[in-house]
Amino acid sequence: MCANVHVWTKSKFMGMSIGVSMVGEGILYLMEQEEEYVFTLPCAYARSILTIPWVELGGKVNIHCAKSGYSATVTFHTKPFYGGKVHRVTAEVKHNPTGMIVCKAQGEWNGTLEFTYSNGETKIIDTTKLPIIHKKIRPIAKQGPFESRHLWQQVTSALKEGNIALATDHKHFLEERQRAEERQRAASNTPWKPKYFMKEGDGWVYCDPLWKTH
Repeated sequence: MCANVHVWTKSKFMGMSIGVSMVGEGILYLMEQEEEYVFTLPCAYARSILTIPWVELGGKVNIHCAKSGYSATVTFHTKPFYGGKVHRVTAEVKHNPTGMIVCKAQGEWNGTLEFTYSNGETKIIDTTKLPIIHKKIRPIAKQGPFESRHLWQQVTSALKEGNIALATDHKHFLEERQRAEERQRAASNTPWKPKYFMKEGDGWVYCDPLWKTH
């Protein structure tokens, strides 16, 4: 299984909340089946930003696979102003050639989900009991100078120690260095050339997806 995702954000202030639209799409490739599933991303909302902040997802996500002929619509429901539950989600899976709805789902995306199939069968999945697979990351000493964990390690360390002033100083140093590099490129008319990504439409895609190199 491999994934290739590009996303950029658009933010909007809404009084006591901040909404962030995730513009872009991802491709999940199932290598054994040789199927590509293209999917969009939900919006994120930071609520009660002046009191006790909390985050939820909202909006529709579309998923489709040209090879299998299946598509799905997943709706993340935001919490109503009065009452209601948080993190609710509903979904439908459709077989496009026949137009048949083969599966419906409802529940909480971070809790229990109930799936109902067209043949009457049902299945319940408790996402809190699914196995957690931790990321495998190279030691910082073996990372390149511009890899995030290497580049921001001093900021991260200061935040873990609770030293906000020191973290701010390190952050300011990195940002000023980036601005100086940008001014230097502009003065010499040298375009920025990404190492791992290339421009495609409104987004960026990884140059060598694993499923195209194996």
